[in-house]
Amino acid sequence: MRRTLHLLLPLAALAWLGARPTRAAAQASGESRAALLLTLPSSARALALGDAWGPVADDENALFYNPAQLARVRAWSVGGSLQRYVVSTTLGAFAAAVPLARGTVAIGVQVLDYGSEPELVSVEGAQTGDPTGASVSAQDFALTAGYGAAFGAAHRLRIGGAVKYAQQHVANYSGSAVAGDLGAAYSLPSGWELAGALQHFGSELTLAAVTAPLPWTWRVGAASPVADFGRFALRTMAEIRKSSGAVTTGVLGVEGTWHPARGATVLAARAGYSFRGTGDDRSPLTLGGGVTLGRFTVDYAYQGFDLLGGATHRFGVRYAAAMRGS
Repeated sequence: MRRTLHLLLPLAALAWLGARPTRAAAQASGESRAALLLTLPSSARALALGDAWGPVADDENALFYNPAQLARVRAWSVGGSLQRYVVSTTLGAFAAAVPLARGTVAIGVQVLDYGSEPELVSVEGAQTGDPTGASVSAQDFALTAGYGAAFGAAHRLRIGGAVKYAQQHVANYSGSAVAGDLGAAYSLPSGWELAGALQHFGSELTLAAVTAPLPWTWRVGAASPVADFGRFALRTMAEIRKSSGAVTTGVLGVEGTWHPARGATVLAARAGYSFRGTGDDRSPLTLGGGVTLGRFTVDYAYQGFDLLGGATHRFGVRYAAAMRGS
């Protein structure tokens, strides 16, 4: 008697990604969530700050964190980033933004590729299977479109929304769901920035007869005024967020920028520290930096994984056109 056996090692990664980072909360609540890609990093700059980026988001990647901040993007821009994630998976995000009316519209894609493995058939009494010549794979995919608009004479108030289509594919099975985000941000006259967002609320996703809700998330954050020391500037930020089925996370971030000479060259250094409690394999410390040369920016972020004894590196590149009148 023979039966088909899909031996896809990255599927173990799927279970790991879904359970390990939040296993304490999951054990306590018995909850499971689909499309966890939506909660993973989508920007090298944001990852370096521990994802406490919502209060200061100012490029096309704001689409993935707080759509209200798209209103701060006042020239068309495009960018993407890639990260070799855990267990040989690949995580990537790409977005583009264009000013429209009193705000900015953006579209973006997030992808988590688990790779592929040979398909084997098991033989009764044998410990290993025989290859069929075919392969099986798994991917997560999300397509998001959003708009953020600014209000008031000084554009201090910003409000935005986004809709998204999320799909999971594992071997011969696939499932999809539709969700939305809402965000708001406000710039105080003193220079403080406040922001909050509700994300991923929508339909459930069914995959191989298993139905689970999306990881709805709330996040609120604040950023201090920029401390200006001439060519060097420093800014701190903090965020509290929670995804359903996970523990509440607090994050502190800091970003320093240096203009080495007159012109459009900017060097940046970033760090973030997350307070997640026990039961999380990700290192609480993230680090990174970036360099802007004219209209081009290259960013880098580092995050360790304690139990794996390894680390992940994310690289991003973006281009921003000149603002009108500049």
